[in-house]
Amino acid sequence: MTAHVNGAVTTSDSVTTSDAVVTHRDPSPQSRALYWAARATLRQVYRVWPLTDVGIRGLAAVERGFTRLPHPAGVRVEPTTLGGVPALTIAPIAPGSATGAPEAAGPDAMAEVVVLYLHGGAFVFCGPSTHSRLCGSLATGLGAPVHSVRYRKLPEVDIAAVVDDVYCAYRALSAQLPAGHRIVVAGDSAGGFLAAKLCELAARDGVRPPAALVGYSPLFDLDAELSDGSWFTRDAYQPASTLRRAQRFWSSRPYELPGSRSMVECDPAVFPPTLITLAAGELVETAALALTERLHAAGRTVETHRWHTAVHAFPVLDALTPESRRAGEITVGFLRRVLGG
Repeated sequence: MTAHVNGAVTTSDSVTTSDAVVTHRDPSPQSRALYWAARATLRQVYRVWPLTDVGIRGLAAVERGFTRLPHPAGVRVEPTTLGGVPALTIAPIAPGSATGAPEAAGPDAMAEVVVLYLHGGAFVFCGPSTHSRLCGSLATGLGAPVHSVRYRKLPEVDIAAVVDDVYCAYRALSAQLPAGHRIVVAGDSAGGFLAAKLCELAARDGVRPPAALVGYSPLFDLDAELSDGSWFTRDAYQPASTLRRAQRFWSSRPYELPGSRSMVECDPAVFPPTLITLAAGELVETAALALTERLHAAGRTVETHRWHTAVHAFPVLDALTPESRRAGEITVGFLRRVLGG
């Protein structure tokens, strides 16, 4: 069948469409296996893992392990800073080129586009190393550099300081780019909140606005009321009780957040063309679908993809499942379409 979403066309026998939302059914065997394995293991671990300073420091081992993995092929990875905030710049390399400059990607490169990527991890763990393969795939798919920000995390700082870090990085990137260049802001889970927050703050302050927003299982509402879905559709990773504990932990560090705590409450006009990818039934789905409908009703360009029997933020897994690869292809296609690349 052929589905039309805000002018885009998606062809698949397993896709149905309702307004701006595309639902992908018939998951692959790999996705099914990963989903049920996560429910049997990670969901049980998250149910009891302590959100204390000691427990969070234990989660830091996740990123330390990823730092030992080789960099993705076809890209050059360099540490850098943006506005004093550490980052990794991941730039595509053309075959036979010895540099990672964006122009090395060849004539198909989106030479005036850069991506600012904000990793997820509930504001407490993960980092550029855990997301380097995804960022590498985005860089090679777009022919554009990706800047993955290493923002500070809880419990060392509060969420307001996290927002300040990513906004400093965004403003610094904007200041160093020529006027005609465009910035895509992207993130998964808590990073999706940060990416959307940049759209709000840039509009508030008259800063160069993001040219597009990409959210993978984005956490669009810090205070959302949460409940587990049906047994067959519930979040593979986390029971609602775990995310409620995270909400209490975030609030235990008093802070004054600039702008809205729920991106659903923002003026739709602050959002550029927006792509959202979700696992059907996951805890962040309600707010993401609400924002989708709000943007669609306001005439903004928005495209949201729901995937059955998928795990939270599965595009970060890059090539591990066919769905992860397909989500990456959809992302590149969407950005090339809306940015004219």
